[in-house]
Amino acid sequence: MAQKSILVTGGTGLVGAYVVGMLQARGERPVIFDVAVNERLLRAVGVDPASVETVRGDILDLPQLVSAIRDHDVGQVIHLAAFLGEEVQRRPYTGVRLNLMGTVNVLEAVRLENVPRLTFPSSGTVYLGSFAEGLQSIDETIPINPPSVYAATKGGCEFLGNAYAKMYGFEFVCIRYVGGLYGPSPTTMKATREQAIQDMIRAALKGEDATVNWPYGPTEVLYGKDAATATVLAALKPDHKDRLFHIGCAGMVTGDDILAALKKEFPESRVTLKKGSDPMAYPANRPLTDLSRASEQLGFEAEYTLDKALGDYAETMRKLEGL
Repeated sequence: MAQKSILVTGGTGLVGAYVVGMLQARGERPVIFDVAVNERLLRAVGVDPASVETVRGDILDLPQLVSAIRDHDVGQVIHLAAFLGEEVQRRPYTGVRLNLMGTVNVLEAVRLENVPRLTFPSSGTVYLGSFAEGLQSIDETIPINPPSVYAATKGGCEFLGNAYAKMYGFEFVCIRYVGGLYGPSPTTMKATREQAIQDMIRAALKGEDATVNWPYGPTEVLYGKDAATATVLAALKPDHKDRLFHIGCAGMVTGDDILAALKKEFPESRVTLKKGSDPMAYPANRPLTDLSRASEQLGFEAEYTLDKALGDYAETMRKLEGL
């Protein structure tokens, strides 16, 4: 019997490109479903575009999703395609339409084609409105209370996914990326923090002077390659005790920490930071996230410390932009 494939929506984005490569390395058969296929990013992270089945498609097109699942004999879906936080704040109607209705289309396609599992990466922003005085740590039992339109779209997708799964009998596995997601990718729709880190690395690679806006206090961050590792572990685990996992790197960093790590990699870099206004209405101070469930059940531990992540980021940027 031919091997079932794994459809990856958003398969050439920041996390998706890594997911595709990791699935290939494990002997799986990923199929990319993306509205704009970024072959340059695939190559930069070590994936030969010619080695991957690809569908150029829009998650707002339900018939196209159904056809992709049928045509490529899909056995499960990893749904990464989405508008990110600040882009949803700038264009709320478009963001809600893509994130919510796009996810409904994926759920419908999974239902109609009897796909047994859907893995959905959500966001730690969904519970930021639940922070209370004295809260020492955050685990998967914290109530959802989204403080932004973006967080509301992710929270809504979680509710819809769980309801669909219960009603129609497939698995809905939700992983929440905790903290600021960062990594090498095109600049379109990057959040302020993610763009700031990329600007710092690009300036260091070019040996240029740069003053970069950094509006945040201490925060958790998550490198894209670690997010992809957790996503693949969740998707490929045969049986799940729980189906909600927090994914993070177990530490707080500041802009100064990132700059210090950058100067270790590039001692001659001439990058400075300036304080700017925070574009998102999220709590400035937050407790660390309890990541023990992902560790115990998925075997996930973040590999990319800040120093290691920035070195890997810089090497990928060299390939991505020819620096």
